[in-house]
Amino acid sequence: MSAFPVPPRLLVAPAGILAASLVFAGLAPGFASPDNAASIGGQGWVLALLAVGQMFAIATRGFDISVGAIAALAGTLAAMAANTFGLAGLLAAPLVGLACGSMNGWLVGRLGLQPIVATLGTLIALKGVALLVSNDGQAVPLAAAETTTSLAFDPVLGLPPLAWGALGCVLLAHLVLRHATLGRLILMLGSNPEAIGLVGADAGALQIRAYQLCGLFAGLAGALMTARAGSGLPTEGAGMELQAIAAAIIGGTALSGGVANAFGVAAGAFFIQVVLTGLNLSGISPFLAQVAIGLVILGSGLMDAALRLFLSRNRQPKESMP
Repeated sequence: MSAFPVPPRLLVAPAGILAASLVFAGLAPGFASPDNAASIGGQGWVLALLAVGQMFAIATRGFDISVGAIAALAGTLAAMAANTFGLAGLLAAPLVGLACGSMNGWLVGRLGLQPIVATLGTLIALKGVALLVSNDGQAVPLAAAETTTSLAFDPVLGLPPLAWGALGCVLLAHLVLRHATLGRLILMLGSNPEAIGLVGADAGALQIRAYQLCGLFAGLAGALMTARAGSGLPTEGAGMELQAIAAAIIGGTALSGGVANAFGVAAGAFFIQVVLTGLNLSGISPFLAQVAIGLVILGSGLMDAALRLFLSRNRQPKESMP
């Protein structure tokens, strides 16, 4: 049995949330207020969905830097669909995300492109598409904005309805990862790619599925962004791809693949949201806030390397006693 009831990497995000909250409670007026806690609880779910989707790609030893652009395009097209077909049109967002994820997965899993090349290309292309369909980056107001903002902001049992929906999506990701054959094979692909062929699985198909899940969650994040803003925002999402990667790593996802936990990743996203909110309330320059997030990303990479070294040493068989 492990010496730790909870893997050490899963404790980093909760500990970070607690430490950051204590620091900003002393530095930022109003940070510890119930209203601010509710604001963080509402805002953090967009990043949580992006990070959970990113988790699937990282679990296969890849990543997707186009998720911010996917969310922006999906939210914009969903706003247009909702204005035409009613609120049900918001369901276009996850479908757009799934289509974009399928394209990324095909480029990586079938054409063999490196994830950085494939997703950088789609990042730039999707940004252009979002600007084209929205008349040069104009916001697309929702006709039913009052209803969607109510769903996004008015609490029911402590959380807005759309936040409960996002939590349900995180739970679904957890079930896929832990209890579905697809999830176990994705983790196997990341931890031991050579074993995939031995169990009769197609590595390329698994990569496609992982990027499809990544795109699907980015589309869901886009729908939530649109509902919260009351309009489709084609220029939103810039920088969120790096925040999503950082949140996934802080939440326990190994860059080397094969290790992931959906709830840990969601906690990593809320850690970043706490930091961003605390810096904003403290009156710190937004440029310094970017520096802080950059340091968080660097720290998350160093943390992953340190944890891998620590765990590998603890797995080594101890020398027998004389």
